[in-house]
Amino acid sequence: MSFELLPVSRQMWRRRGSRLLIATPGKNVRVAVCGAYRYPEGPFRFAHGPKRVNTDLFIGMLAQLAHRAQQTGQVIVLVLDNGGAFTSNRSRAEIARLEPWLIVFWLPRYTSERLNRVEGLWGHLEDDYFSRMLTRSRGSFYPAAVSLLSRLRKPGALRKLFGPHLPI
Repeated sequence: MSFELLPVSRQMWRRRGSRLLIATPGKNVRVAVCGAYRYPEGPFRFAHGPKRVNTDLFIGMLAQLAHRAQQTGQVIVLVLDNGGAFTSNRSRAEIARLEPWLIVFWLPRYTSERLNRVEGLWGHLEDDYFSRMLTRSRGSFYPAAVSLLSRLRKPGALRKLFGPHLPI
């Protein structure tokens, strides 16, 4: 998932006939995120970088998951779609190397996003947080975005974020 500094106004109430003007800080900044969480409430793990999700980001997240699995002594089942970062030769080799700790469940091609529960998390964050997360300077967006995502690592943080009805 990529979050962007420039706002995305999806649905907003305003008086009929009035224009919605949103001030922007100019050039866009992007935070690419590859993340996973333990269903249903967490913990949440992620890797981040500029521009877009790629194999390096995914392998960084796999390392976090493998470390977590080794700490807890439990195997992690990872649900993945067929994104290029997940299906690259390097990613598949890393998945095979971590096989004692990770089991991958591959979703069929062109599957509804509803089957991949993390998509609900991404959608909620994009619609309700990042679409209104304008910062005063371009330089402060990236650290602010990573800070917001880091708060989701705490136990129970997803429940606090979503309330009693987890959309994920």
